[in-house]
Amino acid sequence: MTSDAVLVLAWLVLAHLTADFLLQTGTMVADKFTTGRRAWRGLAAHGAAVALCLTPFAAAYGARGALLVVVVAVSHVLIDRWKVRATRHAEAQALAEARRRYESAPDGEGLGSAWTPMPGALFLVDQLLHLAVTIAAWLVLIAPLQPTAEWVAVVNRVLVGTDPATVHRWALVGVVVASLVIVNVRAAALFVATLVHPREAVSSSVAPPPAEVTTAGPTAARPPTGWRLRLGPFIATAEPVAPPAPAPAAAASIPAPASGTPGHGAPRARAGHAAPARIGATIGILERLLLVTFVLTDAAAAIGLVVAAKTLARCKQLDDRDFAEYYLLGTLASVAVALGSALLAGAALATLP
Repeated sequence: MTSDAVLVLAWLVLAHLTADFLLQTGTMVADKFTTGRRAWRGLAAHGAAVALCLTPFAAAYGARGALLVVVVAVSHVLIDRWKVRATRHAEAQALAEARRRYESAPDGEGLGSAWTPMPGALFLVDQLLHLAVTIAAWLVLIAPLQPTAEWVAVVNRVLVGTDPATVHRWALVGVVVASLVIVNVRAAALFVATLVHPREAVSSSVAPPPAEVTTAGPTAARPPTGWRLRLGPFIATAEPVAPPAPAPAAAASIPAPASGTPGHGAPRARAGHAAPARIGATIGILERLLLVTFVLTDAAAAIGLVVAAKTLARCKQLDDRDFAEYYLLGTLASVAVALGSALLAGAALATLP
């Protein structure tokens, strides 16, 4: 594959990542997970964002480029609609199965005992389908074409006096780096959160979960380790929160947070210290960016040091089996995204002369 084709593909991937992880607002996501007109309104808004990001291809390739914009945007809406319905169905099935097995359903934000890997798997399938449709549309519609004369004239006027080969090289590097940042800062955080703490299903086929039943004595269920997902303007927080320690007698008069409130089970931040979830989210981002850097600079031997340092900081919490399993799952998913994206980026940059 020529470096020109790689650059076009890299731009297509960056447009997809921008639309999915930067321009898709929390309101759009909330609307998509509802039903009726509101759901289609959220899907339509997201489809419009996808089309907006792909507009330069319509300008560069004329009618065939415009057709690519329409095909990718419409397919994006349909794939997202399928993914939302499949996710709700998977979570509803998990909750129903938990009721049958445990005679109660989890309360709070997460699925708890009804945890299922299906939402995380559907997240990956959704992304792969979007990319597959985009690449197929590129192959069929614009891969055999050259940019229009009008587009070439505009680009030449903008880049007058510069070396085309140098511009091409830096354009590819910039697009690849931007894509890596989006994937490892935002997309990976959302994927890990979806995998370890699936959103509790809201389905008409499943009744609201009753209050969790606990028993006294040595057979009482231990409070599960929770996970929280908070979408911010640039990053998603998805870090484990440990069960609360028993309150001392002197502090018994302090009311505990209600079981249905966000962040239930999270340790309170001490005065002068940042919230543990925020610190953990930042550690996860830095971890992925470091892994990407090590892979691209042929320093793969240092990857183990990063993972070991993160694990060492959690060594005492790893005595809790629930926490250890969730921690391992999240760490493996995070590392897999970092390594996979770095290898793909390296393959794209290898096409440079």
